Amino acid sequence: MIFFMRKILLLVSTLSCFAFGQAGANVQLRGDRFPGLRYDQMTPEQKALTDRAAAGRGAIGTFNIMLRSPELSELIRGTSGTRTRTQLPPKQTELGIIMNARYWTTQFEWLVHRQAAEQAGLSAATTAAIRDGRVPTDLKPDEAPVYNFLRELLTTKQVSDPTFAAAKASLGEKGIVDLLAIVGFYHVTSLMMNVDRYPMANPSQVPELKPLAAPIPVAATQPQSGPARFPTLAANQMTPEQSALAAKLQAGAIQGSTRGPYNALLRSPELGEGILRLGEYVRFRSPAPAKLNELATLVTTRYWSSQFPFYAHHQAATQAGLAEPVIAAIAQGRRPQGLQPDEQAVYNFTAELLKTSAVSDATFAAAKRTLGERGMVELMGIMGYYGLVSTIVNTDRYPLPDDVAPELPALARPLP
Repeated sequence: MIFFMRKILLLVSTLSCFAFGQAGANVQLRGDRFPGLRYDQMTPEQKALTDRAAAGRGAIGTFNIMLRSPELSELIRGTSGTRTRTQLPPKQTELGIIMNARYWTTQFEWLVHRQAAEQAGLSAATTAAIRDGRVPTDLKPDEAPVYNFLRELLTTKQVSDPTFAAAKASLGEKGIVDLLAIVGFYHVTSLMMNVDRYPMANPSQVPELKPLAAPIPVAATQPQSGPARFPTLAANQMTPEQSALAAKLQAGAIQGSTRGPYNALLRSPELGEGILRLGEYVRFRSPAPAKLNELATLVTTRYWSSQFPFYAHHQAATQAGLAEPVIAAIAQGRRPQGLQPDEQAVYNFTAELLKTSAVSDATFAAAKRTLGERGMVELMGIMGYYGLVSTIVNTDRYPLPDDVAPELPALARPLP
């Protein structure tokens, strides 16, 4: 599969050079900790993506960062609900994006999408309230279900029955999955931009987001129990698009698709396929060592307090060489002792980024020594994917097997 993807990227590079005359040669990429790559430094796969970007919407945002891993970059693009057939209107889409940007305090993303949100019809009073960490008081009927849903999900890692019901009435099941995918996609971009310290478009722009202890006002919800909210679809209940995705999974065309988010993702099959293909990559083809991938997965799912993916990866982490006391400490919300140097670098990076939305110079340097630039991008891709999986599974209330006890106690601070 890796060889096939590289051949495709090389073919795209050849065709783009023919069609656009190496359009990417004049692209000026920007970054901070991930310096902007020059065209003459790039591999053929990187040039292929740069040529295409130059001929299209431009090489902006996380493009320079994700260019360190061309295949991962392509797969992450396929998880964005803004690039697949979504039923969400632009205003609801942009509301989701700016709430994500405020939650992670991502300045560039906030500025671009705050403007887009207001152009789509969100009031300046609403964007100002979100910017300042207040609950907006003038939400319209089509805005309140999205705000309330994401407020609960981001601040409590779950969604109450009334809030889910209101979102379902407003958005439908497909709309909820599309919204989760949009937030998941911008979760990845936020992590990458914050680690890079991605600069504003020009030096005169002033960041609008102040550091806040609670960027999104914490919602008061109680733990919810009950049946899964996205029940299994029978074959005679599926649309042709859903049947086609189910057939691909049954035939093994997408390797090792996880059970957790599958039923929910069937509600938006085009988007679901993109997410499942990203999962196939991070689970089986990411070049980072399996032990470190599993460590990042456990830290991420612990942060989101997501029982099923933590359970599913406990055994995989053990098989990859992670010690049981380390796994137990993460589950209990304690800092693991006795980590190996490479494990220490990855644990510090993932935990610090999730807790504080940033990483210190020392933490960044240690991770870069351990993983290299591409490895760090791969690591953030893993964190983003399992963050998305966790939010889908938590929203669905996907159950553990009957004979399995939950490993993750409810904690106000799941990462020490």
